[in-house]
Amino acid sequence: MEKNIIIVGAGISGLSAGCYAQMNGYRTSIYEMNKVPGGLCAAWQRKGYTFDISMHMLTGSVSGPIYRMWKELGVAGNFEFHSHDHISQIEGMGKKLVFSTDRKKLEEQMLAISPEDAKLIKEFTDIIFGPDMMNAYTLKPAELQNLWDKLRIIPFILPLMRTFSRYNRVTIQQFAARFKDPFLREAVRFFVDAPGWPMVQFPMTAMAGFVKAGVTEAGAPLGGSQKVAFHIADLYKRLGGEIYCNNRVTDLIIENDRAAGIRLKDGSEHRADSIIWAGDGHTLIFDILGGKYMNDRIRNMYEKWIPVKPIVHVMIGVNMDLSNEPHRIIFEPDEPVTIAGREYRWITVLHHCFDKSMAPEGKSAVEAWFDTEYEYWEELAGDRGKYNAEKQRIADYVIRQLEKRWPGFTSQVEVTDVPTPATYVRYTGNWKGSPDGWYLTPDNMNQMDPQRSLPGLEGLQMAGQWTGTFTGTVIAALSGRQIIQLMCRKEGKKFVTFSPEGSLYTK
Repeated sequence: MEKNIIIVGAGISGLSAGCYAQMNGYRTSIYEMNKVPGGLCAAWQRKGYTFDISMHMLTGSVSGPIYRMWKELGVAGNFEFHSHDHISQIEGMGKKLVFSTDRKKLEEQMLAISPEDAKLIKEFTDIIFGPDMMNAYTLKPAELQNLWDKLRIIPFILPLMRTFSRYNRVTIQQFAARFKDPFLREAVRFFVDAPGWPMVQFPMTAMAGFVKAGVTEAGAPLGGSQKVAFHIADLYKRLGGEIYCNNRVTDLIIENDRAAGIRLKDGSEHRADSIIWAGDGHTLIFDILGGKYMNDRIRNMYEKWIPVKPIVHVMIGVNMDLSNEPHRIIFEPDEPVTIAGREYRWITVLHHCFDKSMAPEGKSAVEAWFDTEYEYWEELAGDRGKYNAEKQRIADYVIRQLEKRWPGFTSQVEVTDVPTPATYVRYTGNWKGSPDGWYLTPDNMNQMDPQRSLPGLEGLQMAGQWTGTFTGTVIAALSGRQIIQLMCRKEGKKFVTFSPEGSLYTK
């Protein structure tokens, strides 16, 4: 008799777990609080524009071990990917730097800005253009890896040993501070620790080979993140799975320290042989289970690790063609703005002109980011008048600044929308409105094994962004795959995967 599994959450990790479960003969159903699947891979339409908040790059979209997973999930092979020739353009202090994917061009620019930083510039480019860790990845869970699996990655790890040794506990912030030129100090930090999307205490070792792993072989899927999520959801349904949207799970049915089912907001109960929680971790561990099933590691994660900061987005549909502009610009406005009591002196602006589906012809979908504090927006959302006025104030500020950069911008704005951390919570239930779990830091970089279960509670497994450090789309999907792989091993079943066309992949 086939085993029945309930999956909570139809984000990428839940959809991935569902697809692999169906491939391996389990009977599954997914319960999702939102009206559509996708979780944080979300987009919406306004007056012909599509505003997409996720998947600005998809690691493993070109080659490597992760590519195989995207192939299995029907993404690779069914989507076109756009690979940028630059990461961002930094403008400030009267200077400009384009983080080109061409090493020679980048070094020439940086040397022209600060010849006295020549040695450090080479050190920086050696790291970001050097060997990466992607080929050392394996789709197999650590719990199932054997000696051969560990030996296999040695050729990929050896070229990185000098980087690991030299930059063991060095962060990008500490490294950038070594530059003599004030502009390069900011620009190099913004390479990953950017305004609107900060990377607190980001380890330099994680920068190894970033240009290849994070840009040239991490394309942006044309059609956007929601289209990718819908495609995986369709695959899941073709495999026989069922998705129940608009069904918020508010409780678990626990019997003798075993998860036996779920209870929905409407009071209905649904039982299963096993539960996979692919929703918000804090909601599960603290709100539903009251902290009963904990250990020191879980306590440390929620007390010591740093959640990725929530974001205020200013989304703008404008009747201007910005396709000749850098796709991501970080610039220093002539006047700062204060949001939630904090002053911002830099703005990150993106456009999606490389993807023609995001705006009508000749027009542009634009967004600006501000990382912020959840508590401020949680309180403000209680007064809709003040909440909407604050969103409008921030949108007006961004439009004013973009008018100075692109004269005529203001008169060509056709629509604006301003999702806040409160919006994230309303649609995804994510703790503190975080878009990506916890930051990767030198303190937790060696604690990356996922927390897949809760001590003392049987019948429940966890997948998704709260199971480890800075999961992102890739590791979220991988966590769903690995949960099913571990289930198969426990039950003595051979784990199999299929291509969307139905052909059987090897083990």
